Amino acid sequence: MTTYFFHFQTGPRLILDSEGIDLASPADALERAARLATDLLCEDELACDWSRSAIRVEDQHQRRVFELAMTSVRARYSRLRPRPH
Repeated sequence: MTTYFFHFQTGPRLILDSEGIDLASPADALERAARLATDLLCEDELACDWSRSAIRVEDQHQRRVFELAMTSVRARYSRLRPRPH
């Protein structure tokens, strides 16, 4: 198991995940990051520039594993969301 940390970056601002979560693989971390990003997109009160935002994932050694751009999640989310009639 590896401990992954899911930091949220919007522009120059970085919100650190100080707890992290133990997961079996980078694929599990990607799934978790996508879920977190989708949850953030659903937050009506959260105002930020999504084009300059990402979930930055690091391991317990502070090595960057990957960065998930919010724009990629937002594009997928808008395609999957039911459209009002």
